Amino acid sequence: MMAGISLEEITQACDEAFLVNTEASSSELRIAGISHDSRFVTQGDLFACIPGTQTDGHTHAAEALASGAAALLVERRLDYAVPQILVSDVRKVIGHVAATVYGNPSNSMTVVGVTGTAGKTTTVHALAQALEACGAQAGVIGTLDGGHTTPEAPEMQRALASMRDSAKEWVCVEVSSHGLDFGRVEGVQFAATVFTNLSAEHLDFHKDMEAYYQAKRRLFDKESQYAIVSIIDDWGKRLVTELRDLGHEGLVVVDPEMVQSPKLGADGSTFVWRGQQITSALLGKFNLLNLLVAGETLRAFGWDEDAIADGLQRVSPVKGRMEPVVVPDSGVAVVVDYSHKPQALAEALKAVRHLSDGRVWVVFGAGGERDAAKRPLMGEIAGTLADEVVVTSDNPRSESAEAIANDIVSGIGSQGAHCRVVLDRAEAIHLAISDAKIGDVVLIAGKGHETQQIIGEQRRPFDDVSVSNEALLSRIGSGAG
Repeated sequence: MMAGISLEEITQACDEAFLVNTEASSSELRIAGISHDSRFVTQGDLFACIPGTQTDGHTHAAEALASGAAALLVERRLDYAVPQILVSDVRKVIGHVAATVYGNPSNSMTVVGVTGTAGKTTTVHALAQALEACGAQAGVIGTLDGGHTTPEAPEMQRALASMRDSAKEWVCVEVSSHGLDFGRVEGVQFAATVFTNLSAEHLDFHKDMEAYYQAKRRLFDKESQYAIVSIIDDWGKRLVTELRDLGHEGLVVVDPEMVQSPKLGADGSTFVWRGQQITSALLGKFNLLNLLVAGETLRAFGWDEDAIADGLQRVSPVKGRMEPVVVPDSGVAVVVDYSHKPQALAEALKAVRHLSDGRVWVVFGAGGERDAAKRPLMGEIAGTLADEVVVTSDNPRSESAEAIANDIVSGIGSQGAHCRVVLDRAEAIHLAISDAKIGDVVLIAGKGHETQQIIGEQRRPFDDVSVSNEALLSRIGSGAG
């Protein structure tokens, strides 16, 4: 049997699509892959020409054809002697086209989509780890894979197909608001959709909280067996009301009060869930809420509560998410966290306050060319919840790192914390760790799992965990520990 799918079958997956230039190829042409990036086209691919804000995929068609593309998905007919599928909106159809090309892989697995401002990464990894502990084969698609939180539709469907072919039974997917707005999960059949929380983020893109909510809300317009919604905030409560009004029969409401008797410490946390005592290696109360959402999701699918509790206890910390950096005899606790949003920074600072009776330090910056309005708010939060603040660079991109730092410092104002500005991130981390007293806690916030720093057009190797480890070793060498 010939591999791949015919152009006619692909065309049928689109509304109002027209196949042109069919005389330019053999009637036996089969498409086995799809790409929207000309740099990654492989022989025989369908190349999707997506018009973007910075570049138009139609202008890269020649490069794609030179790399072996066999056909084009276009919004306007191009002057190339290859078959072309002509549609009115490539981005609108690309998800369904990619799903068709790869054999609708999500139909063969249980796919759970998790959206929200914070907690997506930890929740999907907690779900996958708990499932594995219960004997299921589970995969994850999300932030730690690099690139977009939610990959473009061709990569999404290719990843799902790879997991299907490697016998995964479950896939847990981080679904961002950008991913929803850009149609990256079109063509994905979700068995469950999950909402964690909503707070100010990406308002440079969405303009206001209502538009941001509506983007997240779009995930719940998709047919799914279950909708698991945390009511930790008013947005979650609103979503519950809306889904009830629509008569969603698989609605599961997750109340934060279900986390009972929480105890937070330097080595992890304990809490009671549905009568089950759970001991977790995860730090911070907000991570207990992520475990709660994961547990309630598995319970919706009928998993035994004893098995779920056992699985949740086996969940290990996610890279760059409240990740301890431990060097014996250093005398200070260091935690690296991805908290690059105001609410996330507040929660991380509250969490590390439980780790020791000493002072709390925070080293952080803010990304350039991103929501500038959050910078003074993050400064205010740091100045209120930390004792020592070291403002530094994050990923300044083409913006002035000094100007970004000034925006942050403007929010600190007369708050209680002592503030310094050290723009070199490595120097800032070394300063905080070397100056910390025995018993202090240092939170390195903003970059988490990232292994690069974007300065101008350059991507320079940088890892908060590695730099923190070096700083701790230097501290011991200097006799400060």
